[in-house]
Amino acid sequence: MIVWHVVPEFVLANEHQGAFKDVLSRTRWLEVRAESYRRFAVAGDDPACATGWPAEPAPTHILVEYTRLPRLSAWLRELHPRAKLLVRAHNIEPLQHLDNMGWRPSRGTLWLMYGMWRLFRQDLACMRHADVLLSINEWENGVYWKRLPGRARVEWLPYVCPDSLVPGRPEPYDQRTTIACLPTSQKNRKSWDLVVRFCALARQMKRLGCTDEFVVTGRLGDWGLPPCPEVDFAGFVPDLPALLGKCRAVALLSPLGYGFKTTLADAWAAGAHVLAHPDLIRRLPAQVARELIGVDTGRPATVAAAADKLRIPSRGAELHSDLRACFDGTMRAWFNP
Repeated sequence: MIVWHVVPEFVLANEHQGAFKDVLSRTRWLEVRAESYRRFAVAGDDPACATGWPAEPAPTHILVEYTRLPRLSAWLRELHPRAKLLVRAHNIEPLQHLDNMGWRPSRGTLWLMYGMWRLFRQDLACMRHADVLLSINEWENGVYWKRLPGRARVEWLPYVCPDSLVPGRPEPYDQRTTIACLPTSQKNRKSWDLVVRFCALARQMKRLGCTDEFVVTGRLGDWGLPPCPEVDFAGFVPDLPALLGKCRAVALLSPLGYGFKTTLADAWAAGAHVLAHPDLIRRLPAQVARELIGVDTGRPATVAAAADKLRIPSRGAELHSDLRACFDGTMRAWFNP
C-alpha cells in the first residue's frame, strides 16, 4: 500500500484548529500501516503545486484533504487512474459559509451567494472525480452528499481524538470544577454566537448555585465582547489536553455550523460531558447525539436539567473507544493493499 496524502498548507499551519487534528488522526494511522506514506503540503488548488512529486513508485491510494482541492483531485485522477482516490469532506461547505457570514455580511449578499455557489461546485467536482468521499458527519450523508451526482461512494469516517491530545492524567470526575468553551480565535458569526451563549449559560448556572469555574479559551481580546464577570477569558492555552482533563463539561451552545465539532470527541476522550444546543444535536450521528446534554440558554429549564445531569460521571472513555473502533473499521475497509 503506497499512500499519497495531500493537505493544504493552511491546515498544517495551525496545530490548534479542528482541521489539523482531523488530518493528524489519519496521518498517524497511515504512517503505521502503509508500506510507503508521503504527505504533500500544497499552497493552493493548482497542479503546479505538485512540482517535485516523485514519479515512482506510483501510489495505490491518494487521500485529498478536503473538498476545496477539486482541480488537484481531477489532475491526480488523470495522472494515476489505477490509484484509489479518496477525498475527505470536513462539512457541508456552502452551508458552513452561510452560518459563518450570515445573510447580510459586510461585503453584501451577492458576494455571499457567489461564495456558496463556488463551494457547491467544488463539492460536485470532488464527487465526480473521487472513488470515495469520506464525510465527517453521517447525518450529512443523507441530506447532502448522497444527493449529489457523481461516481464517488459516500462513507462516514468519524473524527477520533489523536492519542497525543488525550490527557495523560485526567482528574477524577468528582474532583473536576471547570466548564469550558473552546471557540476558534477567528471572529465570525458562529464563533461569536458560541461565546455569547456560553456567557449566558454561566450567568444562569451561577444563579442556580453552581460553583464551577467557567472558562473561555482563545485570543478574543479584539472581539469587543460585552463584559461577563462570571467567565474567565483565559486567552491562548498551550496545553489544551491538560485543561480538558480538568473539565466536567465542554460547551457547544450555538446551533450554527456543520460538520462534526472536533471538540466533542476531544472532550469525551478526556472524560468530560458535552453540553450542546438541541439543533446541533439533531445534526449529529445518532450514535453520538444521544450522549450529549441538550442546552438552550433561551430555555432556562434546559439549563437546570443540565446542571443535574452533570452530577453523573461522563461515559466519555467508552465513547472515545466506540469512535475509534468505527474509525478503524472504515479506514481498514478503504485503505488496504
